[in-house]
Amino acid sequence: MLKKVSNHLILTLIAFSICSKAAAWGAKGHQIIAYVGGNLTTDGQAFWRANLQPLRQLSTVPDRIWKGSATKIQENPTHWFQADAYYTPEHYNEIVKFPAAYADAVKMYSEKTILINGTAPWRIHQLYRLALNSFKMGDMKAALEYAGAMTHYVGDISQPLHASENYDGQHTGNTGIHSYFETSIISDENKIRADVQTRAERLLKNPVFLKQFSGVLMDDLLLEVSRSIQQLDEILNNDNRYGRNAAGAAKQLELAKDRMADGAATVTLILNQLWKESGLIAQATPLTIHDPEWIKPDYKQLRSQKIHLENEDDCSAE
Repeated sequence: MLKKVSNHLILTLIAFSICSKAAAWGAKGHQIIAYVGGNLTTDGQAFWRANLQPLRQLSTVPDRIWKGSATKIQENPTHWFQADAYYTPEHYNEIVKFPAAYADAVKMYSEKTILINGTAPWRIHQLYRLALNSFKMGDMKAALEYAGAMTHYVGDISQPLHASENYDGQHTGNTGIHSYFETSIISDENKIRADVQTRAERLLKNPVFLKQFSGVLMDDLLLEVSRSIQQLDEILNNDNRYGRNAAGAAKQLELAKDRMADGAATVTLILNQLWKESGLIAQATPLTIHDPEWIKPDYKQLRSQKIHLENEDDCSAE
C-alpha cells in the first residue's frame, strides 16, 4: 500500500542539505562491490576480469568527483531511493510495483517528491543504456567508464540506509549510524572483499535469489531496494543492543558483508547481461581509463524496456 507523501518545499531543502552528506559504503565498500561483481561475471568474463582495477576505481567516481559544488543539487538524489516514503513495512514486497518509467512516477507523485526520495534506479538504468550504446559502437573505454560508474549506484541501493527516510537513524535515536555502518566498520578491504566474494558466489548459486532476476531491469533494481530496506531494522537493533564498540562493529560488519555480497551479485548479473546484449565476443582487453566527466541525470528517454537478467546456475567461466 502506498503512503501519502508531502511535497512541501522545506522537505526539499532538508533532503538536499542533509541527505546529501551520506555516501553509501564509503570508498572501500563501493570498491569491493565493483571488484567482486566484475570478478564473478560469466558473460564477457575475460574483459571484465582484465579490467577489475578500472572498475574498482570508477566505482567511486560519483562520490569522489561527481558530487562537486556545480553538480551537487542534481547529482545528490541519484544516490538513494527512500522506499519507506512510499510503502509501509508490511507492504515492502510491493516496492517492485513502483512506476518503472520516470515520467509515470512524476505524474503520480510530482517531480519534487521523486527528487526528495531519490532516483537511484533510474540513474542505474541511464548508465546501463549509455554503456550498452558505447559497446555497440565499439567504444570499449567509454562503455567501461559508464559501467564502472553504474556499479556505484547499485552499491547505493544495496545499503539499507540509502533506502529509507531514516537514513541516519535520526528518527529512532540512532544518529550517526549511517557513516558508522558503511565506513567505520569497513577497514581491511582485501580481507573483507574475500569474504564478500564467497557470499556473493553462494547467492549466484541460490535459486531463490536468482529467481528475482527474470524481469525488466527496473524491476530487478526495485527488488534490490526491497531486499535492502528489509534489513534496516536489523542495523538499528544491532546499534541499540550492542552499541558502537567491538561487539557492535562485529555484528554490523556481518550484516554489511551480506549487503555488499547482494550488491556485488546484482552487479555481476547486470554486467553479464550488458555484455550479452552488446553482442560482443569475449576478449581480455585491459584498458587505461580516466575518471569520466559528470553525466547529467536524464530519464526522459527511459522506458520500461525488458532487459532480462538471465538466471546463472553456476559461476563457471564462459
